[in-house]
Amino acid sequence: MSKIIGVNRRTYNAPGWIPVDIIVVLVSGEIGDYAAYISAGTSAEWCQRHGNKISFEEAVVHFPIGLEKDKYRL
Repeated sequence: MSKIIGVNRRTYNAPGWIPVDIIVVLVSGEIGDYAAYISAGTSAEWCQRHGNKISFEEAVVHFPIGLEKDKYRL
């Protein structure tokens, strides 16, 4: 299984000022690649398994740490 190497949690207000937690996880692959997934909630493990994969351009917004596009798994 892939390993979580980064987590970005944010909370936004939904209608009615109800707080909604958004989590993005950066996951390493088995061949030196990586991908990022997003979901509502607070569990990094749940996001890794069930979240939606995001584009490289969006991933660098959440993880501005020098991600390399050629290593990003589409």
